[in-house]
Amino acid sequence: MKPLLQILPLGLALATATAADAPNSIVRFANGDVLAGKPEAITPEVLVWQSPLLARPASFLLDQVLDLSLSPTPPERTPDHEATVTLTNGDSIRGQLASVTDEAISLHTWFAGRMDFNRLMVSGVKIEKRANFLFRGPTGLDGWKQATEPPAWSYSRSAFRSAAEGGIARDGLLPEECSISFDAAWKGDSVRLRVILFSDDSSTDNPSSGHELTFQRGGVHLRNCRTQNFIGSARSQELMENDRVRVEIRASMKSGKIALFINDRIIEVWNDPDAGKEGFGRTLHFISGSSLPLRISNIGVAHWDGVIDQIPEVRPGFDRGFDPMGGLPGDDEEPAAEAGAEEKPAASRMELANGDTLVGEVTSINDGVITVKSTLGDIRLPVSRLRSVALKPVEPERCKRRNGDIRAWFPDGSSIVFRLEATGDGTLTGSSQNFGTATFSTAAFNRIEFNIYSPRLEDLRRAEDW
Repeated sequence: MKPLLQILPLGLALATATAADAPNSIVRFANGDVLAGKPEAITPEVLVWQSPLLARPASFLLDQVLDLSLSPTPPERTPDHEATVTLTNGDSIRGQLASVTDEAISLHTWFAGRMDFNRLMVSGVKIEKRANFLFRGPTGLDGWKQATEPPAWSYSRSAFRSAAEGGIARDGLLPEECSISFDAAWKGDSVRLRVILFSDDSSTDNPSSGHELTFQRGGVHLRNCRTQNFIGSARSQELMENDRVRVEIRASMKSGKIALFINDRIIEVWNDPDAGKEGFGRTLHFISGSSLPLRISNIGVAHWDGVIDQIPEVRPGFDRGFDPMGGLPGDDEEPAAEAGAEEKPAASRMELANGDTLVGEVTSINDGVITVKSTLGDIRLPVSRLRSVALKPVEPERCKRRNGDIRAWFPDGSSIVFRLEATGDGTLTGSSQNFGTATFSTAAFNRIEFNIYSPRLEDLRRAEDW
């Protein structure tokens, strides 16, 4: 069945809309048509859509809608930590940890209040100290510069996407001591990415200032762009075994200290002896070294206190030195296996933010303070001091797929699936075996997908993701 109205291409919709009527959302249909505007109402069966091109709001059957792109408006918040609950169906939800029991894991969220997740459907809980971000995005290309013509990078669905070699950069973004985090995903057998920080020239992909980290195959090289001196290199199993990783770089232009984390694991800490001298700026670059697709998303820039409270693991058979003739040592070899079987961590072992571990049982969480029963007695500490929470081992279950399920995406790239039950003024109410029933603020979502179990539409979505 066709949509209830003939749709014009998005380019025409944007070209003919006046500035006063500028649309802030886009609806895409199963036949490839698109229409700019904004949703007036959504029911489990119908989308009512306003557009500058329409004389009056029009109704469309949801079974013909691919997705909506929205403009999220999260509030300013200052919690001391952020907990991520990962579900067995792949969903991830962020909030503040409220409770941990054998039956449920609970979060306080700004967009749906308290949410209680079925323990059998929770695969893990990760905790991060909440950073006061100076930048979170991307939300578009505004403020970013590209040195190549035609531009190598485009913006779509909360991510920068490259289709050619070239870089994208932003001036004045970095304080002199900062944490830079982002998600990187790539096609092909290896990532080819350069990240330059503390440059003073966004007009080129080869500035004469700053620090450059080159990610290629399973290795990372670090050099000073002004002196051209190599500072060091490291190897990451995560880069070799995955096609997407979470990267965090903590760097100081004052001390020259640079720490690299991949998938929350510290990889290496370097020191640049030329730090503190002239030749540093505040620009951040992401540069693709390949024509294969590369995606950068969930970028965060925050102040850093300059303290490294973790030590990189010493990996048997691995040398962190740099071979100028052949890149990283052993670049084509697998790391040597450890002798003996690896000791399995205790089920009740929790990791602290400084890398230490704590063995015990969570007995309560109140006002951001967690109490753990251990062999040394009850230990109370802020939730923000934890990196993980020990969960009682269970046989995991996966929630059922149901007709009417939608997938709602958060700006940070995480998502949640639920069956749409009702809509209200700026809200969506949905249900799932994962959490029961909840009412969400639509201001939390930047995209909502419909008909998510249709093989034909899923292929279309997957193809367009790159």
